[in-house]
Amino acid sequence: MRSAPHSRPVLPRLAHSSRVCLLCLSFVFVLGASSGQAQQPQQITPPNTPSRTIRIQGTVRTSEGARLGTGVKVRLEGEDGHLIFERPADSDGSFYFEGMQERRYLLVVASSGFETHQEILEFPEGVHVLVSNVALIRLPKDSADAAAAESRSDSMAPKNARKEFEKASKELAAQDLEKAKADLDSAIKLYPCYARAQAHLATVLETRHDPSGAEAALRKAIGCDPDYLSSYIVLGQMLNDQKRFAESVPILEAAERRSPSSWQLCYQLGVAYFGLEQYTKAESEYRKVLEFNPSPPAELPLRLADVYLKAKDYQKAYSEMEQYLKSEPNGRFAEKVRGIMRQTKVSRVANQPQAANQ
Repeated sequence: MRSAPHSRPVLPRLAHSSRVCLLCLSFVFVLGASSGQAQQPQQITPPNTPSRTIRIQGTVRTSEGARLGTGVKVRLEGEDGHLIFERPADSDGSFYFEGMQERRYLLVVASSGFETHQEILEFPEGVHVLVSNVALIRLPKDSADAAAAESRSDSMAPKNARKEFEKASKELAAQDLEKAKADLDSAIKLYPCYARAQAHLATVLETRHDPSGAEAALRKAIGCDPDYLSSYIVLGQMLNDQKRFAESVPILEAAERRSPSSWQLCYQLGVAYFGLEQYTKAESEYRKVLEFNPSPPAELPLRLADVYLKAKDYQKAYSEMEQYLKSEPNGRFAEKVRGIMRQTKVSRVANQPQAANQ
């Protein structure tokens, strides 16, 4: 099953309030740092729940059956949106996760230049291994995502540096972070302006709880290759996750000037503007996402609902919540959104147009 792409969420938290003016805070907590960086891979083990060793594996190809090489990120989330694992696929497109708790999962596969794939995976009784072979659909050639797929430093890096990077990619797929870091360090030592290697190193450093090192690597990647959009997007996500919105905005604005139709940049700018309470700008950026991406992130209506609630336009906010529930009636936020709507009496407010702008 393929649905709309989205940014990375963390464990949602909801504010239980009956006041409409607090609903916007609830959605901020629902979406959490959904645009932020991956946390350290971890196992979710609910108390008093029997466990067993299970495995999810598969391959990633284009819809034409071609391999994508490096640059494919695969993530596994729990039903509540909690990140469990995130890692790059191997250079041949293979990936696997194992040792999780028996339950349902959301598999997300993303690669620059392709639509993000989402799929609910559920282990039937007695099944220990699930196989998911993913076919990514290529975005239109004029999409900014396609432009972000290649770093000019890839072709400029010497052969031995590219070899070290390839080794690191395989080690990341196998979750061998120590070896991956060593080989990325080697690649960067051979060619310090290897933007893609710097970006991968940032992922490793953040996983190892070194956000300052990860930030430095991403800034180096941007300095080396200002046209490699992935570095801007990831750095913007990281700063947004840390609520450093004032720092995130100029970085993302600079990237958007280079690629005005990159929906990921628009999305992250919307998050940053909202964090700075610049709600009109936030709405404008979120609307651009709808313009440039035919399959926008599933939680985008909730982001827009936050904006409209800040403007006290409860009818529009309610409409966006309805839109989310229509597209994802059984989505990971669905029950929480319904609960918020009940608790805050939004449905009653929406049915009273005369009060909507009071």
